[in-house]
Amino acid sequence: MSAVRAREWRDFYEYEADTYAITPEAEPAFLHRRTLVRRLLARRGRAALDGPVLDVGCGDGALAQDLQQRLAARVVAVDLSVKRVQRAASRVAGLPVCQAGVYALPFRGGSFALVVCTDLLEHLDDPQAAVRELVRVSRGPVLLTVPYHITIEKTLCPHCGRDYFLYGHQHSFGREGIERLAAGAGARVLRFEHVIPMFECRRYRWCPPLKWLLWDHFKNSGTLGALLAAR
Repeated sequence: MSAVRAREWRDFYEYEADTYAITPEAEPAFLHRRTLVRRLLARRGRAALDGPVLDVGCGDGALAQDLQQRLAARVVAVDLSVKRVQRAASRVAGLPVCQAGVYALPFRGGSFALVVCTDLLEHLDDPQAAVRELVRVSRGPVLLTVPYHITIEKTLCPHCGRDYFLYGHQHSFGREGIERLAAGAGARVLRFEHVIPMFECRRYRWCPPLKWLLWDHFKNSGTLGALLAAR
């Protein structure tokens, strides 16, 4: 990525940090991402982690906080936005957090027992390069989440006259897309999990037939999670 493009993205995410918070208190969607991460980690087995955990694109630190509490492991966090790095550090006492981009993580290869990256790949110019870097710094699994089969929309900026992606979403992923990214990074998908927010409601547990009546309409929505391992 060019230096100009990298600066543009930094400026964008600093602006975005002023517009909303990425916390369970402020963003309802965060709860579903956290549910997805917990399900994937619950199915990885009971073996203890043999090292630290890296949260890439940590936002305001809420997921790093949850990982630290649930895994009883040392968590390190990274985000491109300086403002979000500062919020994460203030939210989680003693959290090692640094400002860095996903394409050049400032860590040696195999530094982490687990690498987590939630709802970031769809925003990137080059998600394949990002996944290669995530796999590089992990000696264990890499946990990814992405919005599932979203519609990519663009519009024209009235200020600069350039088109831009709404919500910063440049890519839409299904299972095949994640499998291609994994293969391109020398990894394989161990398992998928899929969370559809409306089906997380208790009423569908009480009335399963209602869930299946609605399933075809909503099955390509929500958030997709995957656990990757190097080949």
